[in-house]
Amino acid sequence: MFIFSYWFSRLVAADPGRKRFKTASKATISVITAVVIMLIVLKAAGSSQITAAILAGVIGLMGILVVNDETTKAKKVTTGLVALSSAVSLGIGSFLSRYGQAENVFLVLLVFLSFYLQKFGIRYFSLSMVAFMSFYFASILHVTFSQLPWLLAGVIVGACCAFIYNFVIFKDRPANVLRSSMKSFHIQVNLVLDLIIELIQKKQIEPAQIKQYNRNIKKLAEYARVASEELGNTDPHDIWPGVTAEQMRLYVFDTVMLLQTYSPAIRKLSELKAFNHFDIQQLLVKLVESIREAEVLNENPTHSLTDAAQHLQELRQKLSELEPQDKRYKDWLYLIRRIETISNHVIDEAYELQQAIVKQEKQPQKEAEEKEDDESKEETGLKPSTKKSIQAVITAVATLIFGSFLSPSHQYWALLAGYLVLLGTETIGSTFVKAVQRSVGTLLGAAVGFVVASFVSPGILEITLLFICVFMAFYFFPITYSFMSFWITMMLAFMYDMLLGGISESLLLARVLDTVVGVGIGLAVSALVFPKRTRDKITDTSVEYVAALKEFVHTYLHRFTKQYAFANLADKGMELEKKLKQLHVDSDPIIKGFVGRSRLQQFLTVFTAINYYAKHLVASSTRNEAFYKEVEFHGVVKEVEEKVASNFTQLEKALRGERGTYVYTLEDVRQKIEQALDYFDTSVQSRNLQHLQLLHNIYYVWKINQSVVHLAKELGAEEISSED
Repeated sequence: MFIFSYWFSRLVAADPGRKRFKTASKATISVITAVVIMLIVLKAAGSSQITAAILAGVIGLMGILVVNDETTKAKKVTTGLVALSSAVSLGIGSFLSRYGQAENVFLVLLVFLSFYLQKFGIRYFSLSMVAFMSFYFASILHVTFSQLPWLLAGVIVGACCAFIYNFVIFKDRPANVLRSSMKSFHIQVNLVLDLIIELIQKKQIEPAQIKQYNRNIKKLAEYARVASEELGNTDPHDIWPGVTAEQMRLYVFDTVMLLQTYSPAIRKLSELKAFNHFDIQQLLVKLVESIREAEVLNENPTHSLTDAAQHLQELRQKLSELEPQDKRYKDWLYLIRRIETISNHVIDEAYELQQAIVKQEKQPQKEAEEKEDDESKEETGLKPSTKKSIQAVITAVATLIFGSFLSPSHQYWALLAGYLVLLGTETIGSTFVKAVQRSVGTLLGAAVGFVVASFVSPGILEITLLFICVFMAFYFFPITYSFMSFWITMMLAFMYDMLLGGISESLLLARVLDTVVGVGIGLAVSALVFPKRTRDKITDTSVEYVAALKEFVHTYLHRFTKQYAFANLADKGMELEKKLKQLHVDSDPIIKGFVGRSRLQQFLTVFTAINYYAKHLVASSTRNEAFYKEVEFHGVVKEVEEKVASNFTQLEKALRGERGTYVYTLEDVRQKIEQALDYFDTSVQSRNLQHLQLLHNIYYVWKINQSVVHLAKELGAEEISSED
């Protein structure tokens, strides 16, 4: 029963905000509606132009998928321009069809524009993409001028369907998306908490359980990023009156931190036999259960948070009864205190959210920090968009030449494969991964599609399967490109079967061969023409992460010497999380390969550790007011801040391959701060309290600096004392 409940919850939470489901549903229904309407119109007019119905479906699909402007108003304008772009492209295509190679020249021009115009905004890319696909459609079907009126009618029907489903029936409702995202987040939180309870109650934790826990934590971090992004689009006060975006972000961040803290702590506690102390085990179970049962965003809150606070107090009382000097407890007491501290943060944040909802008063938002626009660095030589467009043109010309020899009747298949494999890839490695994914997906899709189509007669069942393929392709597209290629190829198999009255092995074999040739040419061009090595991209992303981390640590330390300094560390922490994820994405081609992945994995491990330490800075117990009134502390903090900032700068240089870099260990500074504390002088008790607080607050700054020093030394930097 538990397994069924677990997987059902996973299924419900698997699509945060139901974005994938909504997009795939809109696209599928738009295609179905456009095709059906156009078929009815054609039948009523006595026309047999079934290609017009197919084109209506294509435009109905693209009107959903390629319109990605930032505002609804801009999206509406782009949707209208999509119809215009398609109509103009079709008109030019029908005109050029009588002039031989002229249509190939125009097709190559559209390929160039779809890449080059990206630098001017997403709208221009969308319009160029639609123009390319419309001209591609006209070329493979050899559209004549006499067919144009019905095709234009299909364009209008498809665009209208896309408009209606995008902005009327399935119009964007950011509040619903945020509510759904938080629901997915809470479902995943409860799944992890269930696993935690199981780990606490286990006498011996199995490696498989740890792996399952870590997988769920990765999922939770992804859901937290989605929820955080939605908080940038929607004011939570519109859904939960009284709640601010800052409160919600901090609550989400603290919850993730709590669950990430539990795993290593519980594993270590289990190894140290801490759970043999029955009271500790039971109090932890009760604490976790009460946190799990708390319905934080419920307008009629339960008593679970009160129970959680009570269990937390009982845990503190129990800890105070245990003597730290007792060798039975000293090895694990600090782990319990770590859990107690972060649990306290989560309960406090959850309670604040509940009180804000109950009172339903609009909280004044803190003024965000003014961010200076990054001055765009002048780039020498050609811009990336120009380089990419040149790559695309060379790929288009080469695939047209090879395609005309391989499949004279389908010479544009290779072109489309080459075009798509370059789309959205920046490096040779990412292009290679996408090329492999597309080839494998196409091969499997062709094989399965051929087998299924041979058993299914053209009719309602095959049409239903075709639309299922459309839905599955775009539902899985954000997850894996291989799955999308698989379902798209299956869809084409059904489409060929219906249009051609049957499907042959040679046709599908030609499809697979053209795809392999197209992606191969695209990969070769990306490797030979203006190549960008994967390692260069990793370096750029690493430098960006270190720069963001430098600002993050500066903001954190600045609060100790500047009174009333506001620091939105939760937002900055989420931004670091996104940059770390991008670093992992950029490294993926090498990690999946064999050459040099071991050293890169070590570097990623250190960056992941740094990110973990940075999260603990967000979870600091002095997040709101951290100003130290003792002036003598200011000089210490400023020295630490300056030396750490210098280390970040030196690491950036080392990552870029510069020589002569150096880093400060700061061990002498740390030792000086720790030795300055006088525990026995009662006359300076207040000062000692602030001193202890300072040691607590900069502990993870030391950890971050140690990691930075380690990375820099691995890259050839010299380690020096802070006094040098």
